[in-house]
Amino acid sequence: MSFYGKNDMKNYGSGYDLATISKLQNLNYGACKMASIYFAKGQIKDRTKGYPSLSYCIPKHSKSFMKECLKAHEIIVSIMDNGTRASIASLDLRKLVLQYVAIDGSEKQEIVKRIIFKSNGEQSQKTISSEALLDMWLEHRLAEGASEAMAVYFKHVRKVLSMFFEQEGVKSTSDLKYEVASKFLKWRASNKFSNGNPTTSAKTIKNDLMALRQIAKLAYKNGYIPNGGIWDDVKIKVIPGVNKRIVEPLSIEMQMELLNKLKNTPHHDIALFLLISGIRVGELETLNSNSIQNGVLALHGECIGNDKPIGGKTASASRTLPICPTMEKLFERGNIFNVSINAFKIILKRNYKGIHAHRLRHSFAVNKLLSQTSLQMVSYQMGHSEIGMTANLYGKFVPEHFKVGFEETIRIRKDFVKWLEQDYFKLS
Repeated sequence: MSFYGKNDMKNYGSGYDLATISKLQNLNYGACKMASIYFAKGQIKDRTKGYPSLSYCIPKHSKSFMKECLKAHEIIVSIMDNGTRASIASLDLRKLVLQYVAIDGSEKQEIVKRIIFKSNGEQSQKTISSEALLDMWLEHRLAEGASEAMAVYFKHVRKVLSMFFEQEGVKSTSDLKYEVASKFLKWRASNKFSNGNPTTSAKTIKNDLMALRQIAKLAYKNGYIPNGGIWDDVKIKVIPGVNKRIVEPLSIEMQMELLNKLKNTPHHDIALFLLISGIRVGELETLNSNSIQNGVLALHGECIGNDKPIGGKTASASRTLPICPTMEKLFERGNIFNVSINAFKIILKRNYKGIHAHRLRHSFAVNKLLSQTSLQMVSYQMGHSEIGMTANLYGKFVPEHFKVGFEETIRIRKDFVKWLEQDYFKLS
C-alpha cells in the first residue's frame, strides 16, 4: 500500500485520529494496492500478505459505485489489527463496505472509529476453555434428540476435535482464529484413526468441519468470540481417487466371478443380497427375519416428517423394496442375519483387490439402469434423498444405451438381472 510503511502495518488501529481517518477516506482509486476488483462480476478480492484471502461480490450498479466499494474496502481493512483481519469473514466485510458506501459525512467516521475501537480490543471478550466449549457443543447436539448411532458419532467427533485442539495448542476460545480451520483440514486429512482407509475421505472431513463451524457459532452466541461465521468460507477440495471414492460398478463378469469365488461361504449370501437389493452395507445390520411384511422388504420402518429413521442416513432411507425369489431364499437361509458385516468387509479387502462392499451397491444401480429401470425407481430403491444424486452418480453409465448395438447391451443386462433375481438358485 502506498500510504503507510511496513512499520505502520504492525500498528493497525493503534490510535488513528480524525485527521488520519479523513486522509484514509480521501484516498485515490489508483492508490488501492492490496485488493482488486473484477468488474464483470462485481467481485472484490483481498490478498493482503500474511492473512487469509477474502472474496465477495457487490451489486453492479455502476463502475463508479464499484470503485467506491473497493476504496471503502481498502480503508476498512487498513484500520483492522492483526486479530480482526485474521478473523473477519468475507460476508461480514461485505456488509461493512456496503454500509460505509451508503452513508455520508461524519457517520462514515463513526463507522471507522467503531472498527478502530474493536481492533484495539476495547470491547472485552469472555473466554472459556476449548474442552468446556466442546462439552457445550456435545450437550447441544445430544439435546436435539440424536439416535443412539448419532450419539456415538457426535462423541467421536468431540474426541477428534479435542485431539486436534490439544496438538495445535487451542486451549481456549481466545485461540479460535481463522487459520485454525485451515490447519484442521490438513491435520484431519493425515489422521485416519485406524479405519483401514488409505486416506480420510472428503465427506468425513466436511462433516468434521461442519462441527467446527457449529462450535464457532455456539461460541459467538455465548459471547466468547466476535464472529460466529469465522470459518464459513473455508472449504475442502474434493478430488476423486484421492479423498473421494470413484464410482466403479462391477462388470457382469466381475459380479459373477465374485459370487462364484464366495460360493459355499456365508459371505456369499451377503454379496448376493447387496447385488439384488442395492441397500447400504450398514443397513444390513437393521434387517431381521421380520423385515419382510406384506410381500415387501421394509427398511427402517415408517419415517415421521423429515426425521432420520434409526440406522438410516436421511428420511428417504425409510422405504420398501420389492421381494424377488432370490431374496426370499436368502431370508430362508438366514446367513445374512448371522454373519458379521465387518468380517465380510475384511474378506473382500484381503482377497479381492479393489472390490469394496459399496461397489456392490454401485453395481446394483447400474444393473437396474442399463436394464431400463426408470431413474426415479432406482433413486427410490437406493434411498437417495433426491433424484439428482442418482443421476450425478450413475448417469454417466447410461449413455452406453446410445452406442452402436445398445439393444444387445440392454438385453444382456436384463438377462443378467433376471438371473440374479429370479433364477439364481434354480440354475446355480
